[in-house]
Amino acid sequence: MLWLAAPLMLAQLVHVSYNLVDALWLSKLYEGALAVPRQVWPTLMFFYAIAMALSTANLAMISQYVGAERYDMAGRTASKLLTFNLALASTICLAYYTLRPYIFAYIVTVPPELYDDVMVYSNVMLLDIFFMYLGTAFTTVLQAIGDTRTPTYISIAGALLNMVLDPVMIFGWFGLPRMGVMGAALATVISRALVALVALKLFLGGFAGVRLTLVRPDRPWLLRSVRIAAPIAALQMSNSLAFMAQLRLVNTFGKVVATAYSIGFTVMDIADAAMFGLSQAVAIVVGQLIGAQMYSKARRAALMAALFVGVVTSFGAVAVYAFRYPIVSVFTSSTEVLEEAVRFIEYFGLTVPFFAVFFVGFAVGRGSGHTYVPTAIAFTRLWVLRIALGYVLALAMRMGPVGVWISMAVSNVVGGVMALTWVAVGNWTRPVVEVGAPPRVSTAPPSPKCLKREEPEGETNQVS
Repeated sequence: MLWLAAPLMLAQLVHVSYNLVDALWLSKLYEGALAVPRQVWPTLMFFYAIAMALSTANLAMISQYVGAERYDMAGRTASKLLTFNLALASTICLAYYTLRPYIFAYIVTVPPELYDDVMVYSNVMLLDIFFMYLGTAFTTVLQAIGDTRTPTYISIAGALLNMVLDPVMIFGWFGLPRMGVMGAALATVISRALVALVALKLFLGGFAGVRLTLVRPDRPWLLRSVRIAAPIAALQMSNSLAFMAQLRLVNTFGKVVATAYSIGFTVMDIADAAMFGLSQAVAIVVGQLIGAQMYSKARRAALMAALFVGVVTSFGAVAVYAFRYPIVSVFTSSTEVLEEAVRFIEYFGLTVPFFAVFFVGFAVGRGSGHTYVPTAIAFTRLWVLRIALGYVLALAMRMGPVGVWISMAVSNVVGGVMALTWVAVGNWTRPVVEVGAPPRVSTAPPSPKCLKREEPEGETNQVS
């Protein structure tokens, strides 16, 4: 599991480091500037959802062709995804440009002090949507052929470039004009564009037997992609809407609370940085053990993974809690913001390990192919406990921001307990594909290379 997760964990740690550096530079502009990206990102995730869902759908198809050594068909399928994403990205960018004033004014209800910078930041991030759709197509192909390291290296290079460009463009170093929050957005877009161009160069001459060209998507490909991607896109859009609703509730209490919310989440990213890569590795291991008909071992592996991820995340959460005052003070000089951000960490911070366990449960659902129960838990956790309970505590019971922090903590704890219960006793070890006769059990441990080689097959079995 650690071998599989290593590149993904490294990429996540670099990404978290970038977020911290970005927030640190923005905090030097004015009090509350670091809250601007946090206001925009949930809205972008809503428009990213289609690309992510199409990626999952085509990962299955390309993996099957690669497994069958039909590299010509893998290339044609990947080329259809690339062409479709290029065309769709333009439409999505136009839709976001048209709708964002209404989204920020009436759905997210950005505090007035931040509204102008939010509009400027989102205006530049339109281009990020385009390059994200382009980059996702390349990442899908790389993962489908079993290469998890190349996209990790490219992603790390992009994040490091972003870190370097941030202060240069925010403050106008080396003769450049001082651009403020626009500079932070430009740094992100430039790094994303260069990552997409590097990936494009990889595939122009063919990469691992797959070559990309512009091919008109046909009706069978489109129908198959939509059939697989539709429920995934619906879930991701629902999650994005939930975060927008939560952001609207936070913004009800003004710029101080919105800034504290942004600082709190930025700091807590330190505690949960490791869980994303680990949880993705769990999905691969669980899927392969079920395919090998080692059902009890699959359940033990899932429980051990939940325990391991929970313990690792606990160390980070306790460290952040212990040093909450000095850490938060790095991002703000305002006493009001400092106290509210610290209060956020005090209520929310120590529940992050439960969120890590919930994330493992969701990964078990992906690896086993039984996703309905984890999806129901995720929906309950977000919409019932975090959003509905948050509005009741914060507004109806007049607890203010503390009601929001309590509802977020409750959602983590309950979601983690529900997920762990399902992992322990749920009926998820049933195969979703025909697995044939039981294999002979070898006394030698499986090699990491074997796990890596089987990753596309595991993904294909899930979707099939």
